[in-house]
Amino acid sequence: MIGQGLTALQETGSTRGMFARAANLATELECGTLVLDRGGKILGCGEFAEEIFRTSPARLLGRRISDFIAGLSLGRSSPSYSARYLDYLCTNGEWHKFDAKDAGGQRFTVELILSHGVAEGREVFFLTARRPGEQAGS
Repeated sequence: MIGQGLTALQETGSTRGMFARAANLATELECGTLVLDRGGKILGCGEFAEEIFRTSPARLLGRRISDFIAGLSLGRSSPSYSARYLDYLCTNGEWHKFDAKDAGGQRFTVELILSHGVAEGREVFFLTARRPGEQAGS
């Protein structure tokens, strides 16, 4: 379901509109979606992403995903190597567990699944996250 929606978004054109629609795509599944660039910078966030990380879009947008999810970006490596790691995580379509922290510094486990697409010649990653054992709206 998510993959089909992302394919449709890739065909619609507008980057700004795509980020907004993509970030809210998983709302029905009570998962939070972040749109990332190849370097791991957060370009868009959905409503449930705000709840998962317990912060506002203003505190998420423009930040590196590594500020919230340890081990997702390869810190001191080159941006292209980090992007290849994100590509690798997209390959199997399975949920991956990572240690994360919310905006208040509280640590928790997050499960995520990644996919990628292209908008106006720019590669982006769609990170869909959930807290295991906890529904995003609770």
